[in-house]
Amino acid sequence: MRSPRPLPADWFPSGLVDAPTICLVREILHRATTASHAGNSALWLASEDHLSAALGIGPHADHFVGTFEQPLEHGIISLVYASGQPFCENSIADNPDHSPILDTKLQIRTDAMIAVPIAVMGEFSGVLTCVHTRPSDSGDPPAEFESSDLAEFEFAAACIGRILDAALLTAG
Repeated sequence: MRSPRPLPADWFPSGLVDAPTICLVREILHRATTASHAGNSALWLASEDHLSAALGIGPHADHFVGTFEQPLEHGIISLVYASGQPFCENSIADNPDHSPILDTKLQIRTDAMIAVPIAVMGEFSGVLTCVHTRPSDSGDPPAEFESSDLAEFEFAAACIGRILDAALLTAG
């Protein structure tokens, strides 16, 4: 009898998804981030009670990827994961569902966010996020996303979902 497949949060660290596939996923995330003129993005994969930052693009990635876990009962990315509905907002700090946990840890302010669910093997397995941030004490005006930026991340999420489908099917 085959053992159950690991939870999505364990796909990368367990080696179930191989290094070339991870590089391809990272490149798609990087291209979507660049096309959206954003400095930061991440791939979050689900566990039983949280979303884990599996990959990140931008100056803050090294400070949370592989170490930060977003509780499923808090934050917009958790709502996107639970609902399967994409999200784009340019005044994120005003949204009562925004979780400030990671902003506080990184000493930044998130001004705008795109969050798109990722479906793998017919189930929601994670979320792609893209954010405009600035230092928490910055007086600079906030950056904003456009509807084309959301479309870019929806396309990236679909591509990444299909790539992970193939990777998991060939992992055996």
